[in-house]
Amino acid sequence: MMQQMNIFNTSPEVAGFKLDYLEVWNWGTFDQKVYCMNTQGNNSLLTGANASGKSTLVDALLTLLVPLKRQRFYNQSSGVEKKGNRTEESYFFGNYGNQQQEGAASTTTLRLRDKGARSVLLASFCNVDKRVVTLFQVRYYTGEELKVLFGIAREPLTIKRDFSEFDLHGDWRKRLTKKYNTNDTRRKIEFFDGPVAYGEKMIALFGMRSDKALTLFNQIVGVKVLDDLDSFIRTNMLEEVPAEEKYQELKDNFQNLMEAKTNIDKVKEQIAQLEPINTLAKELMAIDTRIAELEQEKSVVAYWFAARTVDLCNEELARCKSNLRKLEDELKALKVKKSELEQEQTRLSVAIEKDEVGQQIREIEKEINQKVKMRDNRKAKAEEYDKLAKTVELTQSPDAEVFDANRATAKHEKDVLQVKIDRQLMEEKRQAQNRQDEINCTISERVDTIRYLQQHKNNISGRVAEIRDEILEAVGATAEEIPFIGELIRVKDIECDWEYAIERILHNFALRLVVPEKYYKQVNEYVNGHNLRGRIVYQRYEGTEPLREFEDRALKVDSLLRKVEYKSKCLYLDWLEDRLFAEFNYSCVDSLADFNYLQ
Repeated sequence: MMQQMNIFNTSPEVAGFKLDYLEVWNWGTFDQKVYCMNTQGNNSLLTGANASGKSTLVDALLTLLVPLKRQRFYNQSSGVEKKGNRTEESYFFGNYGNQQQEGAASTTTLRLRDKGARSVLLASFCNVDKRVVTLFQVRYYTGEELKVLFGIAREPLTIKRDFSEFDLHGDWRKRLTKKYNTNDTRRKIEFFDGPVAYGEKMIALFGMRSDKALTLFNQIVGVKVLDDLDSFIRTNMLEEVPAEEKYQELKDNFQNLMEAKTNIDKVKEQIAQLEPINTLAKELMAIDTRIAELEQEKSVVAYWFAARTVDLCNEELARCKSNLRKLEDELKALKVKKSELEQEQTRLSVAIEKDEVGQQIREIEKEINQKVKMRDNRKAKAEEYDKLAKTVELTQSPDAEVFDANRATAKHEKDVLQVKIDRQLMEEKRQAQNRQDEINCTISERVDTIRYLQQHKNNISGRVAEIRDEILEAVGATAEEIPFIGELIRVKDIECDWEYAIERILHNFALRLVVPEKYYKQVNEYVNGHNLRGRIVYQRYEGTEPLREFEDRALKVDSLLRKVEYKSKCLYLDWLEDRLFAEFNYSCVDSLADFNYLQ
């Protein structure tokens, strides 16, 4: 299994970038054609006879890796004492000796090339992650000045393929730019007019801490005898540390911490001393609240007693009406009975007068029939009453007293049920009113959101958008300088079927703000010093290109990152692509079978 490279891995098999191949054209005595040293990332031995060009190739690699002339010394590995006889100009012209003309006191330098020539140095490096970094330098004369053009590519270049067509007007640079940078959002090849920018870019790509690594490489190229290891390490490998400044900084920080601790202890003591006052204040507030409640109950009690008196009077009135109806029924019954007795008296009087026994018997039978009908009628009413009494759980087949009690109970339960129904209707009305208020509030919020979206060019609304506007006003920045990530990316039109799923995945990420370094301190002070009444997440953008861990990555065909596009002329494009690749490099599949296949 291949080991994962990281900054703590010191294994020589996998750590860092390694030289893949070195190519030179018109450099020193390597003339007119491309010479290649193909190491393929392995340890290599460069051997040959004297003056065969070993130091020339080493100096070519040294020229590529140490761009500043003051940090570079040629021909160190030869071991000769005089090391200043080789320069960039001597390598450019291909000096190979001196010739003294007959009769002349001076000598003439023998050269392979003139000022019309071109010289190209190229070295390609790669690591275990298949990341490629190609360094190249092109030298040519304009007038009496030797011009040097520096370049770095993230693709494996070759002199024969990429530098064979060379012209003085710079069309070859346009051809390389069009070839490697046109079809990709990230530039794969960069040109530098000076060694400083070239060296800084190279240090960043190779993960070097500082340019000490370049001077160290220049020193160890020609090391044959090492007298004092401590002095060598101290001079060439260690960087000076301002100990006095560090001590003063630590001292100031310690004093600040001690002052902060003293202030915290002081505040804690103040809080502890104020705690009883706070407790008493809460108790006093509770007493005031209780007094207010009692005052309110006192003002209400008169109305309560009046309402209670009315209820009792109504109950007594109902009882009296019931007794009245009972007495009226008894009175009616007595009147009927009186009438019957009077009829009986009249009949008996007539019977006595006429003494007709048969007539009396027929009248008795008639009376019996009437009594039977009355009995059946009352029996049917009694059965109906028993059914109703059973339904409401009252005593069945009651006597007169129980009947009156049942009637009073039924009336009371009817009144209670009516009160309960009225309360339920009031509660339902209150709940309906609350729902109506919530709907009105929601409608108002939606209208405010629609108005905000009509006034702005993005789909980000709500409190988070208002917080961003407040921050922009506070720090004096524009929306382009402090954008939402969601304003920098969008789903491609041809991928609209995936828009809902992608927006759900990137929702929280899209609501983050990108804050450049020049506004970061002001934004921090504003956020920490104000009640935002909401939540905002923002990312710090320091403005310097970091070590790109995912350079030259190959995206899958179904990758989510292929379905989004970025805002044109975006200041944060490289940083945004790295974050998306690190956090959201998901595959988009259309079926569960494809999903199981990915797992």
